Amino acid sequence: MKSNRILITIFSLMVIASMALAACGGGAATGGKTKVGLSFSDFATERWKNENDLMTKLLQDKGYEVVSAEANHDVKLQNDQIDNMVSQGVKGLIVIAEDGDAAVTSVDKAADAGVKVLAYDRLIKTSKIAAYLSFDNVEVGRQQGLGVMKALGVDDGKWTKENPAKVVMLGGSPTDNNATLFRKGQMEAVQPYVDSGVVTIVADQWVDNWDAANALKIMENILTAQNNEIDAVVASNDGTALGALQAMKAQGLAGKVPISGQDATADGCNSIVKGELTVSILKDIRNLSPLAVDVMDKLLNGQAVDGMKNFTLAELTVDDTKQGEVPCVFLEVQQVNKDNVFDLVVKSEFQSYDDVYRDIPEDQRPSMSGEAPAAPAAGKKEYSDMTLCYPQLGAESDWRTANTASIKETAEQLGAKLIFSDAQQKQENQISAMRACIQQGVDVIALPPVVEDGWDAVLQEAQDAGIPVIIVDRSVSADKSLYASHIGSDMELEGKKSGEEMNKLLPDGGNVLEISGTTGSGAAVGRAKGFRETLNSNITILDSQTGNFNPTEAKPVAEAFLKKYAGQIDGFFIHNDGMAQAVVEALKAAGVKPGEIKIVSVDGTRGGFQMMIDGWVQADVECNPLLGPQVFEMALKLVNGEAIDPEVLTNETVYYPDNAAELLPTRKY
Repeated sequence: MKSNRILITIFSLMVIASMALAACGGGAATGGKTKVGLSFSDFATERWKNENDLMTKLLQDKGYEVVSAEANHDVKLQNDQIDNMVSQGVKGLIVIAEDGDAAVTSVDKAADAGVKVLAYDRLIKTSKIAAYLSFDNVEVGRQQGLGVMKALGVDDGKWTKENPAKVVMLGGSPTDNNATLFRKGQMEAVQPYVDSGVVTIVADQWVDNWDAANALKIMENILTAQNNEIDAVVASNDGTALGALQAMKAQGLAGKVPISGQDATADGCNSIVKGELTVSILKDIRNLSPLAVDVMDKLLNGQAVDGMKNFTLAELTVDDTKQGEVPCVFLEVQQVNKDNVFDLVVKSEFQSYDDVYRDIPEDQRPSMSGEAPAAPAAGKKEYSDMTLCYPQLGAESDWRTANTASIKETAEQLGAKLIFSDAQQKQENQISAMRACIQQGVDVIALPPVVEDGWDAVLQEAQDAGIPVIIVDRSVSADKSLYASHIGSDMELEGKKSGEEMNKLLPDGGNVLEISGTTGSGAAVGRAKGFRETLNSNITILDSQTGNFNPTEAKPVAEAFLKKYAGQIDGFFIHNDGMAQAVVEALKAAGVKPGEIKIVSVDGTRGGFQMMIDGWVQADVECNPLLGPQVFEMALKLVNGEAIDPEVLTNETVYYPDNAAELLPTRKY
C-alpha cells in the first residue's frame, strides 16, 4: 500500500487539476452531459480505487456524466461491463484492462460504435483504441538494467570472458504487456555485455501475477541450482525484488548482489536506504489521472493532444505479428537509488519520510528539519523511541485499507518507527515478516491475522524474545497468554445492531436472507450470532449462505436466492458492504426497485453510504477502522511496563440514508 501522504497528495491534485482542466469544457460541447465510462480491473488495489474517485471528480468538474465499474479481475465481466456502458450511450471509455488481449473484443465493438477508447496504464492490443496513456515502460526496463550493470561494475574490468558475471533475469507477470516492455528495455542495457562475454544470464524466469511469494520460491530454486553463485538480479518491480531478496537474505547475499525493482514503493525505497535493493524506478502516478481526463476531453472534442505520437502494435507488444498503429502519450520515468531517494521520492512527497526511513537509526537518517530530536525522559520510552512491526494483511475491503492508513498516519504523527509489510493475504508471509521483526528486536508487534489458526509457534517466539504482540482487528485461536491484547471491532455487537435495524424495517415480520462472511471466521460467527439473538420471532431467516466477504462469490449466491425464493423475500442481512454491492447488482438485474427488499449491511464504507443514498440499503453498521491511535497508545504502555486491557472492542455506529449524503464527503474509506 502506498503511504497515506500519497493519498493526501493525490486528492489535493483534484483541486489543482480541475482548475487547470476546467477551461476546456468538453462535456458541454454537445449541449448536454456527455457520458464517459471508467472500466477498472479491480478496486481491491488501493491505487485503482483512488484513481477512479479522482478521474470521476475531474470529469464531473468538466461537465461529463461518469459511469464506473470494476471487473474484480474477471475478464469476461469486464467485457460485459464495457458492452453495457456502450449500450448506455457513453462517448468515451477509459479502460484499465485486466487482460490486454481479452479486452480487445469489447473495445473493438465500442470503437466501431464511435466510442473513443483510452487504454490507461495497460495496453489493449488493438489499433482501434483512440489512445494509449502510460509511462515509457521500455525506458523503465532500460533504467533497471543500467542501474544493475553500473552497480555490478561491468565497465570497470572486473568481469571477463573467463570470469563473467552471473545475472538472473526475473520478469513480471507473463500475461502483462508492461512486463514484456520492461524486459525489452532491460535487455537493451544487458545484452551488449552478454554479447561481449562479460555477462552470462544463468536464469530467466517470469513471476505470475507479480507475486512476491512466488518470486521468493523462484529465487530459492535458482540459488539452489546455482549453488548461491549469482552476481546480480534484474527484477521487474519492487514486489518481486523484495520477494527475491528474502531468499537472498537467507543465503547472506542481500546487500552484496545488486538487484533492481520498480515503482518506488515505500518498502522498496526503505530497502534501498538499507543498502539491499539497488535501484527502483519512479513512475509518478499522481500525474496520470489528470492527464487521462485531459486526453479524453480533447479526444471527444476533436482537439490535438500534446506529446501524442504513433507507435506500431508490433513495437508496443514486442510481437511482429501485431498489425496497425496506436497513438500514445508516455510519461517520463526516473531511476531511484541510494544517492537520490531522498530528493526524488521523499522531498516530492511521493512517499513519506517515516515510511522510507522507518527502521533506520536516527543518526543515519537525513534531517528533515535540521533540529535534533528531543531526548526522552530517563528510564522511560517515548513514541520516537519505539519500533512497531505491522505485517498488513494486503488488499482488502475499504475499511481495512483505512485501518492500515490510520496506523501509518499515527506513526508519522507520533514519530514512532513503523516496520510495515504487505502479506498479500498469505499467512506464511505474515509469519516470515514477524520472524524478521523478532530478529531485529522490535519493541511491539501489531498483528492483523490473515487466518485465526496456526499462530502459536511464532507467538511463542515473540514471547521468548520479550516482544509483546497486539492482535489487531481480527481474532486468533491461540492461547491468550501468548499475546498481550486483542483490539478490534465487536463482531457480535455488529450483528445485534443489524438485527435491531431489521426489526425496525420489518415490524410486522417477514422473511430474511443472510449472506455471511468467511465460514468459521470470527467476524462471520459473531455477526451471525448477534443477529439471530436480536431478531424478532416474527422474522424468519429463510436461508444463509457464505459469500466469503467476496463480491464475486456473493453475487451468484444472491442470484440463486432471488430465483429460489422469488416473491418471498422481505430483507437481506449482508456481512459487508462489498458483498452488498454485489447483491444490489443482482437485484437490479432481477428488476427489483430500490427499497422493495430491505437491506442491512455492515462496514459503513463510502460504498455503503452511496447505496443508502441510492435507496438500496436502509441501514449500515460501521466497523470502526481508525485503530491507529489506540494501537500506539497500547504499544507505548506495553514497552513501559504499564497495565493494558486484554480485550479492547470498539463501539459500533449505525448510519442511515438521511445522513449518508451529508457524511459521504468526509468518509475516508
